[in-house]
Amino acid sequence: MKNIALFIKDFQKGTELSNHLVDMDIEITFSESIYDLPDHCEIGIIDLDEEKFSNQEFVDEVKKQSGITLIGYMDKVTKRLLDDYKSIGCDMILPKASIAKNIKKILIEMSK
Repeated sequence: MKNIALFIKDFQKGTELSNHLVDMDIEITFSESIYDLPDHCEIGIIDLDEEKFSNQEFVDEVKKQSGITLIGYMDKVTKRLLDDYKSIGCDMILPKASIAKNIKKILIEMSK
């Protein structure tokens, strides 16, 4: 079973994502910092529109301290932001509208 940390403050999006993940028998933890990560956490999903989590220093710290796979999402993905977040540790960046809808496919692909 995978452990996934959700760096999400948006209640609606957090509920939507957590429902999909629980249906897949995945343990989730809502995290606010690197210190909230569960043991054996493999993946972090970050709301890059949230001021606290969109801070590039925060993303860089999570990646460097934990080494987990980071999936970020935002309302509008631009080339500049995509390049910036990838350079500091986001492994994948998706539009907000598709993250919950495609999370199962994404996790299956990542596990191959």
